[in-house]
Amino acid sequence: MMFKHWSDIYPHNVNASVLLLDGKIYNWKIGNQWWEDPAYVKVRLSDYIEKKDRFTVKNKAFQVNNDFEHNRIFEHDAKEWFKQFEIHEKHIGSPPF
Repeated sequence: MMFKHWSDIYPHNVNASVLLLDGKIYNWKIGNQWWEDPAYVKVRLSDYIEKKDRFTVKNKAFQVNNDFEHNRIFEHDAKEWFKQFEIHEKHIGSPPF
């Protein structure tokens, strides 16, 4: 029996997550699981200790039915969803759009 990766089984969800600091993108990801709580997201320890009550997480699930739709989430749809938020000046990694 051959194991199939989650992305090869349709339909499935591709999830976009943002960690917001003061309503602006601090960190983000696209994948098969979303972030549930700021405590489980990569943050600078100094930021988390000083500002932990100012972090929030938002998620969006996209259901896909084929390879084209799956790839479109990474290349376009999730980026468009991220655009509703500004990018925080102290964000981690590259910007999502």
